[in-house]
Amino acid sequence: MMTSQIDESVYQAAQTTAVLVDRSALATFTITGAARLELLDRISTNRVKTLRSGQGAATVLTTDIGRIIDRLLLYADDATVTMLAGAEHRDPLARYLLRNVFFNDDFQLQDVTETTAVLAIYGPQAAQLLAGAGFPATDLPLHHWRQATIADVPAALHKTDPIAGDGYFVICPADAKDALWAHLQANGITLADEAAFDYLRIAEGLPRFGRELALDYIPLETGLWADVSFNKGCYTGQEIIARMESRGKLAKRLARLRLDSPAAVGAEIKAEGKTVGNITSVGVGPQGVVALGYVKTAVLDEGKALYVGGGTAVPLPT
Repeated sequence: MMTSQIDESVYQAAQTTAVLVDRSALATFTITGAARLELLDRISTNRVKTLRSGQGAATVLTTDIGRIIDRLLLYADDATVTMLAGAEHRDPLARYLLRNVFFNDDFQLQDVTETTAVLAIYGPQAAQLLAGAGFPATDLPLHHWRQATIADVPAALHKTDPIAGDGYFVICPADAKDALWAHLQANGITLADEAAFDYLRIAEGLPRFGRELALDYIPLETGLWADVSFNKGCYTGQEIIARMESRGKLAKRLARLRLDSPAAVGAEIKAEGKTVGNITSVGVGPQGVVALGYVKTAVLDEGKALYVGGGTAVPLPT
């Protein structure tokens, strides 16, 4: 699998102002019905059934043995939940959710990916530049959101996982995307392509569906502690995750790494000649080669030297 690369000017914009990324490939659904939050609460890791309009949360779907199916970003209003999930996961995710609907659940799911645009803005000046573009409320708690009309386009501003200091989603109808896209660029936000985004999110340590978010891993190993409620009661996979938390021992965990040279996704990470993990993402850019990979916790805690291919893999601070 190819590594992600980034232009120097785009990287500098991400570090000093903000960049704009098209993330419309994310699976996007609207969920209605009286049981919409209750169902999501009983099958995912976080407490979400108490969300109110304008609030949101990240939560993880897991198997019976606590393995990651997908990470969901949920945004509530009075009658609907907007849900973002992994790109290229629309049909399997919809089938999984609908299999968990009981006969008396009032729960309707609609795939709106094709009719919805998701624009992401990342960087230390993201809030200021969005305010300058006309968004009236940028001081939001993580995953909360507000509605706005910008350049005659109805849009919603969502606070999301930060990259290079801050992060927002602007969600709008797909047919209004070009107008809003041009408006955001005109207000000083630099365009970044998919490869640039991937490099930035690897450097940040942000997991991605199909890479770090996969059935091989458990949310706590991925570092998604904030997406897990340890006092809300039962949910699918709860027993395994609670046991891992109570014992305080993780067999492996996701690490940010700096490599000597590019490596293939799936490459073995070794210590003292033994395989201790695998690379899940690699990016090449102005800060060199950065990677994400799962590594045995004991090896990380002991500070053993790590190697990928013929070069070193130096863990970065988390």
